[in-house]
Amino acid sequence: MQVIADSQPGPNGEQRPFYDFLESCLRHKSEMVIFEAARAICNLKDVTVRELTPAITVLQLFLSSSKPVLRFAAVRTLNKVAMTHPMAVTNCNIDMEALITDQNRSIATLAITTLLKTGNEGSVDKLLKQIGGFMSDITDDFKIVVVEAIRSLCLKFPAKHRSLMNFLSNVLREEGGFEYKKAIVHAILALIH
Repeated sequence: MQVIADSQPGPNGEQRPFYDFLESCLRHKSEMVIFEAARAICNLKDVTVRELTPAITVLQLFLSSSKPVLRFAAVRTLNKVAMTHPMAVTNCNIDMEALITDQNRSIATLAITTLLKTGNEGSVDKLLKQIGGFMSDITDDFKIVVVEAIRSLCLKFPAKHRSLMNFLSNVLREEGGFEYKKAIVHAILALIH
């Protein structure tokens, strides 16, 4: 599957070889094959939203799986897609909001950071309130990921600077390591400039 995913379109942007095969694997009976096909499609170079849609639909179904490994894999892949195509992932926001309270903090953190990347200005305050509830339960590495997502949110929604600054100043007062505190200070400085 990886070899197929690595094959790229021709120099003139011709049709991707094997894309149809990857898309047909999304209907396979094995969850692992389905996931690998979805991940391969999401990792294609210069992938379009039209090409992403079937893969995102499958990953959205995995978000509500009873298996934690499938939920983690789906939210991790969607998080990566949200970095380059945030609007393509917005249909999954309702399912990801349910993952904020997941017992697995890795899943919850990835769900939060993905929502921060794909959410709209109206959902920022609600997300900040939910994030504040579990920041003390996660490791510094995940806290840094959350702070970096908030920093990018600051640039995206200037009208929410006050809410974001309040959140960052509150978490700066909490316990945490040097790298975590450094990430908060960089986010605050980005807000000020």
